[in-house]
Amino acid sequence: APEGGSISIRKQVVNNFTLEEYRDSGSLDKVSVAVGGLSDIDRDLIAHLRAGRIYDFVHTAITKRVSILISGGTSSGKTTFLNACLKSIDANERILTLEDTRELFPPQANKVHLLASKGDQGTADVTIQSLLEASLRMRPDRLFVGEIRGAEAFSFLRAINTGHPGSMSTVHADTPMGAYEQLAMMMQQAGMSSGYSKADLMSYIQMVIPIVIQLRRDGGKRGVSEIFFARDES
Repeated sequence: APEGGSISIRKQVVNNFTLEEYRDSGSLDKVSVAVGGLSDIDRDLIAHLRAGRIYDFVHTAITKRVSILISGGTSSGKTTFLNACLKSIDANERILTLEDTRELFPPQANKVHLLASKGDQGTADVTIQSLLEASLRMRPDRLFVGEIRGAEAFSFLRAINTGHPGSMSTVHADTPMGAYEQLAMMMQQAGMSSGYSKADLMSYIQMVIPIVIQLRRDGGKRGVSEIFFARDES
């Protein structure tokens, strides 16, 4: 961690609740109901997109903890946009960033920055993948990986799908579908997709990260050029 060491101490506490105690404590009061495969949040997001309310779509996705992949070419503004998204997250959430170069600056007070190293200049060889595995013991609300480049793609997806929705990362690709293709290819090249077809991988990736925000540099201006949302009302 660039700002000093980070230590997690986990104390296991087992509570013995009844269903009635869950009811009376209010733990069953805020349940999102999915009808026909779509949740209330999905329907709100679809409505925003159809009405052209792009800011509302992005802001709702972030605050409701829908995972997002930011895609774009070189110098298209991916990291800048990711930093902007970090500012929309509740100040009380615990944020973990994982990078090889420090570029993400979440404003939340409860945050941990983890840096990978390539094992040169007297430092240990620490990969983004190993940081992802370690980060799950640190009880983050969300994980933010500066850029997905290789074997960490599988670990990132698994981390999201095991209790860390609303996590985000960036990837180099020219289209939203190209971004999904990139993740699938990374998983295949890392040997972590044995027994799964490419179609299966694409379906899994889109289930875990249903939103791709595509950025593009047009002349000297950078901005969002396309949004893909992998949910359908049909």
